[in-house]
Amino acid sequence: MRPSQALQLLSCLVRPMHVTAQLAVSIATTTVGFAAVTGDPDKDPHMMKLLQEARHNIDSKNPAAALPKCDSVISAYKAHYGDAKQKIYCARTPEESLGVLLKAAADKNNAIALSARWSDACFMKAYALEDLGRTAEAKASLQEALKMSPFNAQYLAEMGQIYAREKNWPKAEQLYREAEDNASLSPPVSKAEDLARARRGLGYVFVELGKLDEAEKKYQQCIAANPNDTKAKAELQYVRQRKAKANGR
Repeated sequence: MRPSQALQLLSCLVRPMHVTAQLAVSIATTTVGFAAVTGDPDKDPHMMKLLQEARHNIDSKNPAAALPKCDSVISAYKAHYGDAKQKIYCARTPEESLGVLLKAAADKNNAIALSARWSDACFMKAYALEDLGRTAEAKASLQEALKMSPFNAQYLAEMGQIYAREKNWPKAEQLYREAEDNASLSPPVSKAEDLARARRGLGYVFVELGKLDEAEKKYQQCIAANPNDTKAKAELQYVRQRKAKANGR
């Protein structure tokens, strides 16, 4: 059962605003907790400020300036949680929190659920490293983000893109499918774009594999969800042109 499917089941039993707390009490096979407040970087507003500045640097085409800010956040979390005996997870939403806590329960692990700041620092560092052409380091940093937040559709799609660049089509398809499956757990503000990106990624992989019917279907799904998705429209037109050429039309 995927985390998204488990969430649908549990949503009938647990009120959304209390989901993580009630789950922590109900799971007998694992100990699930939350970060302590004292000295906790997860409660420090300066961490968010650093991430906002790093994001601004990346958006301003200055990725090198983002790296030390991301590293400052990562170092603060490692200093505080580096010796933790529990498994560390990060999540953007209560739904993602529930997903990782279910994973901890299934793996019979003690776990701490944090906000997404630590994993976001790894993700933004990866993004900056990609912009700087340091792909191997970017991949390693993104893998760290995914270890902490394995159901984050944004991270999954980004890793899918890296594998697509490497022309590792099976791995790229796997990650884009996982991103598509888990987009339902994303924050409302990014849910639609996370899903669209995963589907466009799958469309691209299918084109490269010559699976034009499957690619056409994915781009059609994008446009059905968002008629203004210009990227999907352009790719759909390209796919249809290829199909027409293949059919001698």
